Amino acid sequence: MSGIKECKGNLLIKAKTPVDGYSEVVKRGEMGLKHMDFGLLRLFPTDRDTRSRGASGEWSGETGDCEQALDLYSGIISAEIIGGQVFGPLGGRKSVFDGLPTVIYLPPGTAYKIKALEGPVEIGVFSATAPGFVGEPMVIGPEDVIITTPGKDNWQRDVKTALGNNVNIAKLIFGETTNPPGNWSSAPPHKHDAFNLPDEVPLEEVYYFQVNPLQGFGVIRVYTGPNDPGPMDEVYIVEQGDTVVIPRGYHPVGAAPGYSLNYTWAMAGEIRKPGASFDDPRHAWLKNT
Repeated sequence: MSGIKECKGNLLIKAKTPVDGYSEVVKRGEMGLKHMDFGLLRLFPTDRDTRSRGASGEWSGETGDCEQALDLYSGIISAEIIGGQVFGPLGGRKSVFDGLPTVIYLPPGTAYKIKALEGPVEIGVFSATAPGFVGEPMVIGPEDVIITTPGKDNWQRDVKTALGNNVNIAKLIFGETTNPPGNWSSAPPHKHDAFNLPDEVPLEEVYYFQVNPLQGFGVIRVYTGPNDPGPMDEVYIVEQGDTVVIPRGYHPVGAAPGYSLNYTWAMAGEIRKPGASFDDPRHAWLKNT
């Protein structure tokens, strides 16, 4: 067990009104997170209207002692590494339900600039502490994403892994999952909050939810097993743009009938081991059906 016993309260962050530029959603030190930050970047290509609202269509960032994953949800951008290469044009999907992800990976010590070419642009910016790590910026395009469809019946889902065993980076494990209408994911429910090598290592996680059609919803349960010394059982209704922090525990997700549910998942911990998890023994039989 991770030892984060104090995180029993609200782990849900409701969506806020979109604003131009970068807006922080959750940072390290909040809601049990030790490694990660998450925020949203929204940009519009410059024209007379956007300039009148003070929007420049560009944003400059710096990773500091963190590594970052930038998930391009909509729009087309260019990304300039200051003193290095320029990537782009990148993206092109209208939403997360319109194709596979394009993800930019940035190592620590990287200064960069994002420019909106076609908008609106929305990007999820996920950071994890990685002091001392030396790596290279890279783009994981749709052709590089690892696609799997685990489960069956109404617990089958589409998993799109951008930063898994296909890359050698410090901490981040990253991708998107899409639940078809009425379907569940993390079935059987799994957790990753204990040192139980080689099968399980502690990994905190953040989910960012998007829904199609927009008025839809889903549900997530974050809970611990019956013998956990810090019991927790939280259930949340999630809507477009909501975020849930998962410091520990099992965490199944369901989509409401008629609505597709997509969530970006980002994990980080002291040990990077993609796929390291433990299924709830009471529900593990689902893998054998």
